[in-house]
Amino acid sequence: MDSFLTNNAPEKGYILAFYPDTLVFEPYTLKDGKPVFKGCEALRDQIPWECHLFDHEKECRRIYRESAGDWIEQIFTRAEEREMDPDLLFEEEVLVKPEYAETGRLPQTLMISNRYRYSEHDTLMLDNYRIGCRPADHSATEKGGVL
Repeated sequence: MDSFLTNNAPEKGYILAFYPDTLVFEPYTLKDGKPVFKGCEALRDQIPWECHLFDHEKECRRIYRESAGDWIEQIFTRAEEREMDPDLLFEEEVLVKPEYAETGRLPQTLMISNRYRYSEHDTLMLDNYRIGCRPADHSATEKGGVL
């Protein structure tokens, strides 16, 4: 995780990261451009293949390209969605498994904002998505005390 530096992620929120042999879904805080979360020291020498750092307003998505040894970073915000055609935006609420949500550190639901567009052939297609949480659920990062 030492190679993971970003100043584009929310200051605090949740990390959803896919490592070669584990999945991390934890509250985090950004410290010197690095996400700090429960268990991050054990993963210090591993690089996540895909990482989502998000709160209710913003997602910083990082995908590691092993062939190039670098990151593709994308930023998605709720503010962008306010400017979109509402017919091309579909928001859905996804439940988090109770055994994870009951810890009090994680939200009970995630909000997925699916962003659609029309192709050059006028076919509706999924262009991208943003992971977020409800503002009330974001307070779980302050309750947990695990950071």
